[in-house]
Amino acid sequence: MRILFVVWPMAAHLYPIVPLARAFQAAGHETRVASHPALVEEITDAGLSAVPVGTPDTMPPLSQVGDYVLPEEERDRLAKAFNVTGADEHAWFMFSYFALAGTRIFHSPGDWDGGAIPGTDHLVDIARAWEPDLVLWDMWPAAAIAARVTGAAHARFLWGPDYCGWARQRYLRLGKAEWTGQPDPLAQAVTEAARRHGVTVDDELLLGQLTLDPTPAVLRLDTPAPTVSMRRVPYTGADVMPEWLHERPQRPRVAVSLGMSGREYASNGALVTKLLQMVADLDIEVVATLNEVQLTGQRVPDNVRALDYVPFNQLLPTCSAIVHHGGSGTVMAAAAHRVPQLIEAEGLESATYAPYVLRHGAGLTLDHKRQSADVMRARLLRVLHEPSFRAGADALHAEWLTMPSPREVVPVLDALTRRHRSRG
Repeated sequence: MRILFVVWPMAAHLYPIVPLARAFQAAGHETRVASHPALVEEITDAGLSAVPVGTPDTMPPLSQVGDYVLPEEERDRLAKAFNVTGADEHAWFMFSYFALAGTRIFHSPGDWDGGAIPGTDHLVDIARAWEPDLVLWDMWPAAAIAARVTGAAHARFLWGPDYCGWARQRYLRLGKAEWTGQPDPLAQAVTEAARRHGVTVDDELLLGQLTLDPTPAVLRLDTPAPTVSMRRVPYTGADVMPEWLHERPQRPRVAVSLGMSGREYASNGALVTKLLQMVADLDIEVVATLNEVQLTGQRVPDNVRALDYVPFNQLLPTCSAIVHHGGSGTVMAAAAHRVPQLIEAEGLESATYAPYVLRHGAGLTLDHKRQSADVMRARLLRVLHEPSFRAGADALHAEWLTMPSPREVVPVLDALTRRHRSRG
């Protein structure tokens, strides 16, 4: 069987699919990963075959994604039409600001002649040439268009809560266009690309014939998509293991990570300053994965080892705690390695994942804007020294293990392919 992964071009979207791609390979299947040329090096570094979609000249750079965010006035109008209330505001923000812009950027005709839509046209050409049996995709419904054109089965894989599925469900339940007065914004984003290739826009095109969801069941959003759970097995790249990681640390080791994606958009200067003040002079060893921009103008304490990058699978097994931004990948990596967590309240995904960690007793939150460095330090010391947090991390790990592994999901996708593939 041939499986084509289509990945939105950021490491945070590539990393969750690497264990699944390897599971397919171990089962004897062929895999390729298609994405923007900007992601090719990271795909090949993961040991996977990369297929560039277009060229840097024909595909919009990721730096332009902000141009595809709906104007605030339009988002506010849609929020009223969708009857968004306080309980829905985070999901609405994640959909209307991030997910929708991420979809629109690669489905827009732009200024190309003849109505060309490079993000879709190139994917269709790739699928026609290789003829995959199954297409797996995230935030790139053009992959579903390519699957329809070539008769392949297709499914989505998620990196976090299903914000697109939530928005689609919201639209359907509120009465479609008759109630809102306009088309579904998710459907509208891909309609022109679908029409260009003679494909109908429906729930299956927008949400896949199946959705692989790594989100713990308690955190899932209401969605019309048929869903299968899949454990998020941590992968954050590969590198030569540093010699200092071979030995057990002499003092409690604390990891500090603010995520890979955030580096593209912000230096987190005030947060970095407060975190470094928090750990200064403590009898601990801190490993902070911060890049040069994030460390500009900062005073790095003697007990902090600042590194641009180190894979979590190498670092976390040696750690007594991790301080981070609340991203889904980091939360689940800490859960996989039984590490208590301190989560910064301002993080983009903290509103979703911090309460989940707290309910298990596996950590605490920090708020660098409202708490002093002394208050933050006291919270860190609690997580390091109170046994209940280690017990909570064990409970989180046990729940993580109940979700099916990527290897267990392969037969499910094989059955989906046999059911939906429309050729040969």
